[in-house]
Amino acid sequence: MTYLDNHTKIYSNRKTINTIICKQTINKNFSTVANNQLGYYLAGLIEGDGSIILRKGKQENISPKIVFTFNINEIPMYEKLKEILNTGIIYRETGGICRYSITNSEAVINVINLINGKFRTPKIVALHKAIDNLNRWRNYNVLKLPLDTSSLDSNAWLAGFIDTDGHFSIKLTGCYGSNDSQLRGRVQCVFTINQSEVNKVTGESNILFMTNLAEFFQVNLNHKTNNSILFKKPAKSVVFFAQSDRKHYIITSYLSKFPLMSSKHLNYLSFLKGLNYLGKRLTIEEITEIRSIKNSMNNKRSEYTWDHLNNFYI
Repeated sequence: MTYLDNHTKIYSNRKTINTIICKQTINKNFSTVANNQLGYYLAGLIEGDGSIILRKGKQENISPKIVFTFNINEIPMYEKLKEILNTGIIYRETGGICRYSITNSEAVINVINLINGKFRTPKIVALHKAIDNLNRWRNYNVLKLPLDTSSLDSNAWLAGFIDTDGHFSIKLTGCYGSNDSQLRGRVQCVFTINQSEVNKVTGESNILFMTNLAEFFQVNLNHKTNNSILFKKPAKSVVFFAQSDRKHYIITSYLSKFPLMSSKHLNYLSFLKGLNYLGKRLTIEEITEIRSIKNSMNNKRSEYTWDHLNNFYI
């Protein structure tokens, strides 16, 4: 590919991205691409920060429970999910941690029927154990369906997974990030997913499914080791970063069809705004604008709106 061909392709991607940005910024409550996506979204959500817990010993015959763990800022989203599923209790714990727990056996089997065949990670081991338990003690006859190998852009699984484990950020370097006018400024809009190498619940490797995610976003999968004294032994993880025009196109195209539902939807909208500042020399006014956008994201966010929940998956 020649430089001109590559430049033309980048321009085309940016033009398409700008169209997506315009549509999503004007209509922040854009609807999902189709109905019948709740099961896929739930599967991604559970495989992110959810748990399928089996009782042990004398309580083995008690129904498994499904628990979602989340930050207190996400309560509106989980209240909406509780309303849709019409079951469960939300608990507030110390440190800003909350849990949405589903324990009723009929409700648990309903969720399992929704997510069965839609898992993509080693957590399918826990799902299959729960099905075994329900088949044995509740006389159900649920088939244990295999991992979903369909295209990642064909359903809402990835949206659910991003809502728990995805991260959007804006990086400012040079004079854009500081007041040193001698340093050339640069804006980077970065999407990241980070996972431990081994699933803590099942002991299975996360590398395969993370490789599949990295391939979908056309990026390399990086292996990292954290030797912090906070860990008993080095913590190994796998992570990828998507931050070029082509990767932005993949992200925005997917999320225009299958939007996020947590507060990460708001960070994504900020991420979209940030894309408008890429690849050009910024004025003083624009530098102030992009700094303001960056400083309102993630743990610096102080304002939350939840209108997008009106289009929750069904």
